[in-house]
Amino acid sequence: MLVHGREVKFFRSVGAVNEIAKACPGGDISKLTDQLQSNNTIVVNDTWATFISALNEGYEQAQKYEDPTYKPNPLTVAELYTLTEEDFYKLIGEASEAWFGDKRLVEVEESKGKKNETSETSD
Repeated sequence: MLVHGREVKFFRSVGAVNEIAKACPGGDISKLTDQLQSNNTIVVNDTWATFISALNEGYEQAQKYEDPTYKPNPLTVAELYTLTEEDFYKLIGEASEAWFGDKRLVEVEESKGKKNETSETSD
């Protein structure tokens, strides 16, 4: 996505996880969902902004090590707060894709001993 004229990408690095954990109570990343479901708009926006900026910083730093001539230009929380809500939500979606990674489906072969049985799962 373009933000202020530059392409913004995301990467879930160890550093990004650490930065996001800092936004969680006690530095506990398992409390991220609780932070994002808070009734406090400021807490929610601050947490999402940290999430977006940390994952973008992860990408920018990784690029720097891939290509020593690359000049990192990460999003800052202050810069994120200048965006429209619509653009902010789009970045949340893109950053979330990096956070969760590729969702891969596992194919299961039918058991030879059990014919004509089907199983259903709900998503």
